[in-house]
Amino acid sequence: MTPILYTFPISHFSEKARWGLELANYSFELKALVPGEHIKTLKPIVTDLYVPVLETDSGVIQGSGNILDVIEEKAFGHKATPEEKQMEEKIDIQIGKSLQTMLYFHILDYPEIVGKLFLLEPASLSDTVAAPEHFDLIALSLKRRYKITPKNLEVVKQALDEGSKELISIYKDRKFFNGNSFGRVDLTLASLMGMLAEPKESPAYPWFRSVQMPESFFTWRKELGVELLFDRIKEFYKEFRNQSK
Repeated sequence: MTPILYTFPISHFSEKARWGLELANYSFELKALVPGEHIKTLKPIVTDLYVPVLETDSGVIQGSGNILDVIEEKAFGHKATPEEKQMEEKIDIQIGKSLQTMLYFHILDYPEIVGKLFLLEPASLSDTVAAPEHFDLIALSLKRRYKITPKNLEVVKQALDEGSKELISIYKDRKFFNGNSFGRVDLTLASLMGMLAEPKESPAYPWFRSVQMPESFFTWRKELGVELLFDRIKEFYKEFRNQSK
């Protein structure tokens, strides 16, 4: 069988896996799923129902980092050093998981935004899209999964601030984390923070351009003060994200 990569169109962890696979010229079928409806597809093959999932003849691989482990030498030309792996995992948590919480915090009061972002094909800005079916139940589930509570939001904001400051201190002095070439850390930063930097080469770009995000989202994004990272992310996408399906 041709390997199948299960994703959500706007998922930044899905983008991390997809970008790595494409960079390695790994042959796969892309299978985009609708959040909520994904359960019936994934339940027969994995116990924890999250994406990305790569289904192959030899087994199922879940999680963007695990998927990159399979193709890292073809994608980047070498195995990651312990320092790179440690930083990648740090970005996954401080940036990737934190941004999941913050994104849903800003949009769950706007069912029409969620409706558009959950589509399998992007709509246009002028289109009117209904809220997902059973939206109240979905919103409750997302609030629980991503711990959207006043106390945890403060924890998440602090993690984002600390992680961003460390990354700025690194990237202000060098283009690539390893000092030599585009690697796992650079791809992880670019894919996970891409939803904020909005590079046009990102596969999720049409979805985020199809909605008018709430003003609170733009205010928060500006207050992050990470323009240097946004510029670097756009450079990475322009140079290395040209083979997307």
